[in-house]
Amino acid sequence: MTERNNVLYVILDSVRAENTSLHGYDRETTPFLSAFADRSTVYRQARAPGIHSIASHVSMFTGAHVEQHQAMRHTAQIDPETTIWHELAADHGYNTGLFTNNRIVSDASNLADSFDHVHEPDYPLPERLEDTFDDTIFEKAYYRWHDALSRAGEYTGTALEKSETAAAAYDGISNQLGAITDAVTDSDDDASGYKTLLGTAFTDAFLEWERSQSGPWAACINLMDAHSPYEPESEYDRWATEDNWHSQSAKPSIWETLRGHGWADIEALEPLYDGTIRQADAVVRELVETLEAQGVLSETLLIVTSDHGEAFGEQSRLNPDLRVRDHKWGIHEVLTHVPLLVSYPDQQEGRIVDRPVSLTDIPDAMGLAAEDTELPALADTGELGADDDPLATDEVLASTFRLPEEKTSKYSSIADIDRYVGPWRAVYEPHDDGVRKYAQKGEHYLTLDIDTDGSTTVVSREPNDRVAEAYDGLADGDILTRESAEIDDNLEQQLEDLGYIR
Repeated sequence: MTERNNVLYVILDSVRAENTSLHGYDRETTPFLSAFADRSTVYRQARAPGIHSIASHVSMFTGAHVEQHQAMRHTAQIDPETTIWHELAADHGYNTGLFTNNRIVSDASNLADSFDHVHEPDYPLPERLEDTFDDTIFEKAYYRWHDALSRAGEYTGTALEKSETAAAAYDGISNQLGAITDAVTDSDDDASGYKTLLGTAFTDAFLEWERSQSGPWAACINLMDAHSPYEPESEYDRWATEDNWHSQSAKPSIWETLRGHGWADIEALEPLYDGTIRQADAVVRELVETLEAQGVLSETLLIVTSDHGEAFGEQSRLNPDLRVRDHKWGIHEVLTHVPLLVSYPDQQEGRIVDRPVSLTDIPDAMGLAAEDTELPALADTGELGADDDPLATDEVLASTFRLPEEKTSKYSSIADIDRYVGPWRAVYEPHDDGVRKYAQKGEHYLTLDIDTDGSTTVVSREPNDRVAEAYDGLADGDILTRESAEIDDNLEQQLEDLGYIR
């Protein structure tokens, strides 16, 4: 083993635990991770601190809960010195690197400032043609018009006629531009755009960087393969049909689903999503096998997890009148329950931990690796007690303020739009052989028991103080320096194309 362990943090963006064969899913979406679990530690009850990129990444990088760091907007600016990456570099002499095409992490926020080296792809105009001419631009324009007409219709009663006329015009323009888009993208197979860059582009860049390091290093790789839009390569597209792909091209806007339309197309995306998880698993397999062949894996703390899950129309248990989609609102298990596999340096035996753990505790484990502390998983893994685990905790918090309150005016024609606005909060704690979840959103309460196999039982919907007590005690982490910063129109457009609410 080296004097100090290397650290590699792999974030499978938007991958939920429920859809991984690592967690018993019937589709074999993670064959490599499932096999690698035989010599790694699998935390089957890991929870993300938030349900969208910026909040979860700041928590994973600083160890602070979402409502301690308050970084909830995609353009949030934090103090880089509060991150584990700065600590590893400043206090332990690590070289640090970030490898990502998640532009919230690399460009919109300042999280990239926490690293010595940042690798992200260039976004030249030829590679943005698909996005520039994408139907979504016209779809958004149409629905903004539709929304305005609907509100006007409250007084004029003519909105429906106008919206149908607009729809016919939109369909004609959309079909023509779709043909132009197909012609442009078919003419240049390499011009896939920022949305469809394979994860190998970033793992390859990392491996090249790693080979140039002469001392200990710590790196973060963010793989966007499983992020919307779900476009698995043919090799991994094992469960989707032509109808599923059609649902992707017809994916309804937020506006539509808030109105109760388009949910069938949202549900139909799951087979495509599963294909993208299989693709991400293959990227991780190639990465790990390369590190192992080079003799690097045994001296590396490897963490594989996700920043949040994804929803496909599941009914909210906290407020059964609502359905959840993507990772926009709610505190549903499909959004917070994430895979977490850790390969500790020199670990040879597999271990399963069923105690709830939080991704906010990972920076502490990274710090132990840097101090050359003998991590508990290195020896006698089969006999390690839960209390000795570096990620053991008695209380896990997850929360979100999405949908942002300032965005409600955009959807003012939606009845009761305020019911989507956060905070949505949850507390997890060990209970019998599983996990008990307490959740609250306004006047809605939920007590839920979660078994080790993922099955759930609603215990109560009666009010209780458990969530309030956990959150009232949180102190400001003094991490956020600015709530938001300006970004250029191109980046703004790209974030909207990826489905982010700003």
